[in-house]
Amino acid sequence: MVRRLEHIRTMNANHKPWLLLLSFVCALMAAPTRAAEDETLQNPALERFYSELRTLFRKHYPKATSHLLKDKIHFEHDTRVFIVHEPLKTGEWQDPRETRGPKPGGILCDITLQKGQYQGAAVVPQTFDKRYFKVLSLLPWEREQRFLEGVR
Repeated sequence: MVRRLEHIRTMNANHKPWLLLLSFVCALMAAPTRAAEDETLQNPALERFYSELRTLFRKHYPKATSHLLKDKIHFEHDTRVFIVHEPLKTGEWQDPRETRGPKPGGILCDITLQKGQYQGAAVVPQTFDKRYFKVLSLLPWEREQRFLEGVR
């Protein structure tokens, strides 16, 4: 048994350059080279909205960073990682997890454009208290307006 393990170690040492080359080729194959011509990195429908929001955020948070990537818009200023405990639906507490959130006076904003109706379990609009910060969850105004018209 010991001889067999030594043989495996010797084989790995002799084939180390090949293993490195194979790792490098696999890494190159897995890395994205560039977007396909028909696939853009920014949703054209969100570009104008992002531009207007960026102007608004820079007015109130001059050092805010932002980006638009496909169907997501992200803004943040003065944030950090918090350890947050959240209750499960059973009432028990889940294990703590790291969550990025704004410090006092900071802001963290994520906007995602998704087709179709909202499939989430939470009633929106709603504010979730994460102890260190609050999360406001909203739907587009148009959908909310149709919902309110149906209630009356």
